[in-house]
Amino acid sequence: MKPAPQPRDPLERYVPLGLKLAVYLLLVVYLFQAAEAFYEYIPGQPWPFLLRAIRNGIFLFIHEGGHALFFLFGRTLTILGGSFWQVVFPLLSFIIAVRKSSHFVAPFALFWVGTNMMDVSLYMRDAPVRRLPLLGGHKAGHDWWNLFREWGMLDSAGTWADVFYFGGLAIAIGAIGWGIYLSVERFFNPLPFRINDEDAHVPRPSFSVRQAVQHPPEPAKPAPQKPDASENSFDGLI
Repeated sequence: MKPAPQPRDPLERYVPLGLKLAVYLLLVVYLFQAAEAFYEYIPGQPWPFLLRAIRNGIFLFIHEGGHALFFLFGRTLTILGGSFWQVVFPLLSFIIAVRKSSHFVAPFALFWVGTNMMDVSLYMRDAPVRRLPLLGGHKAGHDWWNLFREWGMLDSAGTWADVFYFGGLAIAIGAIGWGIYLSVERFFNPLPFRINDEDAHVPRPSFSVRQAVQHPPEPAKPAPQKPDASENSFDGLI
């Protein structure tokens, strides 16, 4: 017999839905900022605060960590490792979330796959002109200028940039739509909260103050002795 579902508190449904929609609204704002900033770098035009805080505060370190991660695999993989890890890191998070059936983390992680592809496209598009400010400061350290130049693909940098930009944009938009759909679907079809029948019928232990007080045990009473047969005989009286 299946356990009966228990009624849910309305706050347990409305509060998670509100928080999820607030997160996706923030992602929409970030995507609007990224769509403009990541298409082409314009010197002297500052990025919005949200884009700069998340991109430079989180994913820039993931990018640099990719260079260190692939340092032992040769020069080409060391250069490529930054952009590669910047996209693959959230992709791995997305795969794990799908395997765990997480309806919120999966689209959230997929969104960052798309926006980081757009970020990489900016790096690709800048390869021929090298106007993008680099962390090291020297233009010779431009990742995609070195890669495209070694591969003989510097003239097609704009084409590859468009592939990554519009592909990432489509993924990010799809992730937001997918996440909102899953959040609303979970709101109207919440997971039932069930209590097993065995747990429902377990009696609660009773406790009283009288039971808590420990009384010393009473001394055992001596067992009554049986009378001696000689004492009850009438021998000698006849």
